[in-house]
This record gives sequence, structure tokens and C-alpha cells, in this order.
Amino acid sequence: MLENEMEESRSGTIKIADVSYDVLRSFIHYLYTAEVLLDERMACDLLVLAEKYQVKHLKSYCEKFMTSKVNSENAIMTFAFAHQHNAPHLLESALSLILDNMDKLTERDEYKELVEKDPRLVVEIYEAYLTRQVNIASNKSQLVVQT
Repeated sequence: MLENEMEESRSGTIKIADVSYDVLRSFIHYLYTAEVLLDERMACDLLVLAEKYQVKHLKSYCEKFMTSKVNSENAIMTFAFAHQHNAPHLLESALSLILDNMDKLTERDEYKELVEKDPRLVVEIYEAYLTRQVNIASNKSQLVVQT
């Protein structure tokens, strides 16, 4: 960034205006110490920043933290977030919880919001659900044949 013919190169100043002071401070602290204190909000914000500036270890660390916090209440929004920010482990964890709770899925406001904002993700969820159902049916028929 400072080596090209960009404004930052000429001024020697990098302006990062799309994050809060606390997030930026934590990001810079991590760059110097490889340590960071996370809560759910900070992990989301730092994952986005780490992705933007290609700090892979921090992104991975935030993704692991967020994966440990996925539950049936936040799985839909976490799935959309993980999809948007290329976080495959988080995506898999959220999708698994969604599939385990499909019967309650369509009742949730988050689901209705996802249908409106990004219906392709809803299609992805249903494709995964159908694949799971086919695998379950296949395993059951194999058990019947074996006995």
C-alpha cells in the first residue's frame, strides 16, 4: 500500500475509517503481539478486518472462536456471515446446526430475512438438507439389505 503511487504512499498515512477505534486497536495489538481478547462482536469485526488485510492467522483464530459460539439461535445469521466472509469452518458448523433444526427454521425471523436478502443461501441450505436426507435413506436401505 505504501509502495505504490497511492495517496497513502505520498502522505505516509493510512486511513482506516470503516472500523471502530477498539477494533482497530485490537487489530494492531494483534499484529505486534499475536494476542487478542475476543468476544462475539470483536471476533466478527476482526475476522472482517483480517480478511480485508489478509492476516490469515487472525482470521482463522476468529473463525475458530466464532465456531465455538454457534448455536441454534444464531446459526442462520452466522451461516450468512460465514458465506460472505469466506469462513469455511464457521460455515460448516452453522450449516450443521441449521440442518439439525430444519423443522424450526422457517418460523424464525432470521430465515425470512435471509429469504428476502439472499435467497441463493436458502437454496444452498435446502440442497444440503436434501443431500443429508438422501444419505440417511440410503444408509437405512443398506441396513435393511444386510439383515
